[in-house]
Amino acid sequence: MLQLIRDKSQGLIVGFIVFLISLTFALFGIQSYFTGQSDVIVAEVDSHEITLTDLINRIKTIRQQTEDDLQTQTDPDLWSSDFIKLQTLNLMIDEVVLDQTITDAGIRISDESLVNKLKDVDAFYDESGFSRERYESLLTRTGTTVKEFEANVASDVLRSHVKLGILGSEFSTDSENLFLFQLRNQKRDISLALIKIFKNSKDIVASEQEVEQFYRDNEASYKTTEKVALQYLKLSREAIKSSLPKIDEGSLRDIYSANLATYSTPETRSIEYLLVRENTLSEIKERTKIIDNIFDQAVKGRSFSEIAQTIDDKMEIEIDSVENLNRGDLLGSLGDAVFALSDIGSVSNPINTEFGTHFVKLNGVNPAVILPFDTVKAEIMKDELDRRADQVYVEQAELMAELAFENPDSLNVVSSTLEITPQETELVTKNQLVNEFRIPSVLKIFNDDVLVNRYNSEPVETPDDNIFIFRVKKHEKAAIPEFKNIQEQVKQDFIETQLKGATVELAEAMITELRESGGQSALFQNKQLSWKTNKSIGRYSDMVPFNVRNKAFAVELENNNPHYFQIQYDDSTIAIVKVQNQQMPAVSEADENELNSTRDFIVRPRSAVMWKDYLKILRNEKKIKIFNSNLSS
Repeated sequence: MLQLIRDKSQGLIVGFIVFLISLTFALFGIQSYFTGQSDVIVAEVDSHEITLTDLINRIKTIRQQTEDDLQTQTDPDLWSSDFIKLQTLNLMIDEVVLDQTITDAGIRISDESLVNKLKDVDAFYDESGFSRERYESLLTRTGTTVKEFEANVASDVLRSHVKLGILGSEFSTDSENLFLFQLRNQKRDISLALIKIFKNSKDIVASEQEVEQFYRDNEASYKTTEKVALQYLKLSREAIKSSLPKIDEGSLRDIYSANLATYSTPETRSIEYLLVRENTLSEIKERTKIIDNIFDQAVKGRSFSEIAQTIDDKMEIEIDSVENLNRGDLLGSLGDAVFALSDIGSVSNPINTEFGTHFVKLNGVNPAVILPFDTVKAEIMKDELDRRADQVYVEQAELMAELAFENPDSLNVVSSTLEITPQETELVTKNQLVNEFRIPSVLKIFNDDVLVNRYNSEPVETPDDNIFIFRVKKHEKAAIPEFKNIQEQVKQDFIETQLKGATVELAEAMITELRESGGQSALFQNKQLSWKTNKSIGRYSDMVPFNVRNKAFAVELENNNPHYFQIQYDDSTIAIVKVQNQQMPAVSEADENELNSTRDFIVRPRSAVMWKDYLKILRNEKKIKIFNSNLSS
């Protein structure tokens, strides 16, 4: 338990706040905190039901996590696909199966493990440290209780422990590690001779029939991308805040007086505690007698260390002290008991939790201190401006949505009422649209109401508190242009393809001569080509282009003889590549760090397979039903 107290300076980690639920582990994440009631069941695991609401909320979570990790927006259509639904549903089924297995095995989380996951969440803190009120408030907004939330975190930790136990059982042999070390660290000499792709189009005869056939063969490559030009209005919270008048000092003092508790440092307490673990108490018949004896000794003034010497060696105990605790550092009955103590040196009644029985002695109290007005004046100003901006922002957002809906054929009424100047985009693609506005939901404009009927869009809100209303001014569908309209472009593409093909043929002819004559080529000499040799190039070196290097290490050097191949070097160049002189590192060159890295490289995919097989075994022991027809409900 009280590891929580010792770690209080590091805060709490809980995964997701409001919307984002952290997928802490490779396969599993903390269960959805947005679940609601639904009559649509998409899966059953024994008697446990998974609803469509559960599934949709989990997909939202994974989508948000994915976009945060990739630092980019994703296509909304992807997340509504049957493939994603089924993949996510199977992930959730695996969670349920694993949870049931853990419960059946009687595995429990230690308080230390739980606490290690409950730290470092800034959202739970205010100026004075961890705020229990803020913690509970944020969780309430997600529709979950503290008890439910912490139970979900505990479940996540248990899954992780089980997974790590399975993964940790995989291994690789020393010979495997050494072989892969040599393979990953081998070096080769890589020589390049560069041939510019032919540019003389006079050498190419391009008949109209050939060009048109080229067009027919490559029609898909000429398909244009769907584009739209938009008109839009932007409601900005930041702009609203900037336009608000400054607040006079009298009003600021009134706010200060009405919220003195907010502008004070909280009371803190220093304590000493003794914990008797639940697992040892449960094994002892005279449990109550032992607890009463410890309490009697503590009340009489004996130190916890002295009391510990009188306790049965079979009992697991923990003794420690902690300084400067505020109320928010301790949850539940433990916090209530600590802050109920009134006298220095007084001892709490025994406090029972799922981890055992706690005894707490009060060593000191630092009373709350009210901060002077001048110290917090700037903070009050900022907070009040934020509050007023939020109020105006919400009011204008509601009015904006109402007016846009009531006047669907124009943005003029919204613009004039809210005094927002309309803005426009050029013709842009979907990707360009998402990149410009940084919100994938902007793609909602591609529904019939907005795109075809040319109605105003629904309000689209961004994470940085901007709201947009869009309407389509121009729309160009994706289409394959007729041959006659792009004939010249197709002709040029045909010629360039022929020129590149001729260059590749020349390169292949040179390679044939080089192979057959032991490195000699008349064509090579006629073109006045020369080798640029890069000696002792490693598999991960950046001395040569990525595609060249990868192919150079993919080929097998027979008897260490030179190997030749051609490859496109860049848009205008073909490279003839010679690979030779393979150099393998000695086993003695491998240090421990390199071998550990190699071991991980081998073990990781094996562990993934083992974990997949383990889950398969567990699933085979359960009665699982998936209702595919309900997935599209």
